Amino acid sequence: MMLKKNILITGASGSVGIKVFHEFYVRKQKYNITLFLRGSKKNKNLFKNYREELNIVWGDLRDNNEVEKAVANQDIILHIAGVIPVSEESNPEVTQAVNVDGTQNIINSMLKQQDKPKIIYTSSAAVYGNRVKNPIIKTTDPIRPAKGDFYAVSKIEAEKLIRNSGLDYCIFRLAYCASPAVLKFHPVMFRMPLNTSIEMILTSDIGKALANAIEREDIWGKIFNLGGGKSCRIRYGDHLDDLYEIMGLGRGFMPKEAFSIEGYHCGFYFDEGVQELFNFRKLTLQDFYKEVKKWIGFKRYLTPLLRWPLRKIFIRKSEYFKEYKKKKDKN
Repeated sequence: MMLKKNILITGASGSVGIKVFHEFYVRKQKYNITLFLRGSKKNKNLFKNYREELNIVWGDLRDNNEVEKAVANQDIILHIAGVIPVSEESNPEVTQAVNVDGTQNIINSMLKQQDKPKIIYTSSAAVYGNRVKNPIIKTTDPIRPAKGDFYAVSKIEAEKLIRNSGLDYCIFRLAYCASPAVLKFHPVMFRMPLNTSIEMILTSDIGKALANAIEREDIWGKIFNLGGGKSCRIRYGDHLDDLYEIMGLGRGFMPKEAFSIEGYHCGFYFDEGVQELFNFRKLTLQDFYKEVKKWIGFKRYLTPLLRWPLRKIFIRKSEYFKEYKKKKDKN
């Protein structure tokens, strides 16, 4: 009888992490699963039905003792937890403490093990920075985070810590992660120029890729760009219009003056054979739109009545529109 691998998943309650967890849960006959989660009421409710089938360590990445408890006796760490740009906690100090210092805590705990675990880390396309003029991205391309993108900087620093740790690692730089769970009118949305080329990947496909990757022995010491492929590519402005329409707000809901004209990040990933390696692409951009339509539900019939008040509220979040108005008023 083959021994089960001990795996630890950090961040299993997030939009990506929950899909990774589900993929491993359906394969639980092969794995002993441990989750490392913050002990919030939301998280405890989310996983209350799983407590008898897996091990849950409640803690915070910033607490080295709690991290050590979770990492002990693991074979593979799937490190997905982190502060994302649209999080309420997204500021330079917290992002550094969680994304970078938290990763260092994991590494330190791994290095203390007699049989050192391997680590799979989910990074981001953000590390490549502005690709508006050169949208085709390869893993060998220079790392140039956009000005002021402290999220990208935190991912770059965490990657460096992992690569220099001496541990067996695999890094996945995720494309634009598509999930209704993170759809919100957050100021970060305005930083992306409307003519940006974006390649999405649906979070359930990320789960499949990581679950399939763990079965391979040829991934260690490598970095992969993980995107949804040609069926998940679109111009950012067109994507927003599609979402506005699905939500009942109508195309052109937000004016172009609300968006930056300088590069942020995202682009199209060059085909480097990831589908052949991990056999994960099952869904397309249109499948994501179906998810959004289901998520918005009957509210899409009410939002047209609130279109202009909502537009007024959301546009106030754009620093670029404020600047445009100032210049216009001066003239």
